[in-house]
Amino acid sequence: MNMDLSLRSRFHIKMKTLYLSLLSIPFFLLGCESQPATQPSSAPTPSAAVVTIDPSTAGSIAGAVAFKGAAPKPPMLDMSQDPACPPEPQASEALAVKNGKLANVFVYVKDGLPAGSFPAPVEPAVLDQKGCRYIPHVLGVMTGQQFKVLNSDIAQHNVHPMPASNPQWNESQMPSGKPITKSFAQAEMMVPIQCNQHPWMRAYVSVMPHPYFAVSAADGTFAIKNLPPGEYTLAAVHEKLGEQTMKVKVGPKENAKAAFTFALQ
Repeated sequence: MNMDLSLRSRFHIKMKTLYLSLLSIPFFLLGCESQPATQPSSAPTPSAAVVTIDPSTAGSIAGAVAFKGAAPKPPMLDMSQDPACPPEPQASEALAVKNGKLANVFVYVKDGLPAGSFPAPVEPAVLDQKGCRYIPHVLGVMTGQQFKVLNSDIAQHNVHPMPASNPQWNESQMPSGKPITKSFAQAEMMVPIQCNQHPWMRAYVSVMPHPYFAVSAADGTFAIKNLPPGEYTLAAVHEKLGEQTMKVKVGPKENAKAAFTFALQ
């Protein structure tokens, strides 16, 4: 009798232990399943510190772009297909040489700037359409800066930038219509812009992460101002003639000089 009771007690103890063990399993599994999957951090990367320029020491780089040799006669653009465009042939701006100086060369600081970010200007960079051509033919805009396209013509246009690192867009614009305002998020050199309605219309915009750039004028001159003292790599880019670079050292309050010379290959 006592043996049966002992056996029965031990049996009940084992069953209770097994029961409690089985009860713990679902809670353990539930505890594992309730943990959220590990996700990449969505916290934004801390932005680079804004570069502060001391105006008491800032300098500049100024110079001119020359063209060596006899300038070829520019091809003439036939715009007569659209009665709203000039009826007479117009000279191409792809190689604009006057008195041995080269226009429409994009000049910028390629290397040597202090690490950090540069705030975009509040004022937009403006591209207009006059006489069925883009004005200016070459321009620069900073990342994040407003890029405003106007249509001062009595012709309808179609504005079609073709970047590689930024999204493309393609919008029609009525004569004297509402401006098109966009921006570029990524730095990118010499983005072509065309008008799908007028195939001769083309401009180039360079998207820069800093404000240290310029475009050579009709007399070849350019100027880059408010540079902190330092040694820089200065680059000059032309749509047909490629890129040239040089080293330029800018001392405190110094107006450093630079000159580029392009020629046909």
